[in-house]
Amino acid sequence: MTLGPLHVSARTRNRFIVAVVVALAGSVAWLIRSRRPQPPAPAPAPPRIGYSRNGSAPAPVAGASAENGR
Repeated sequence: MTLGPLHVSARTRNRFIVAVVVALAGSVAWLIRSRRPQPPAPAPAPPRIGYSRNGSAPAPVAGASAENGR
């Protein structure tokens, strides 16, 4: 079974091109609309109580080492 050459009129070809463009635009619009928003970035961790921010050791309490007696 052999088919002859397909002769598509310019009007049919233009309608097909318009249909493809409309379908593509609709799918892109649907894809953009259906995308879920990205979650916000996590907040930085709060400073821990009792630790220094600048890396220096806390000042020792006066008389603390004398109580051990070792």
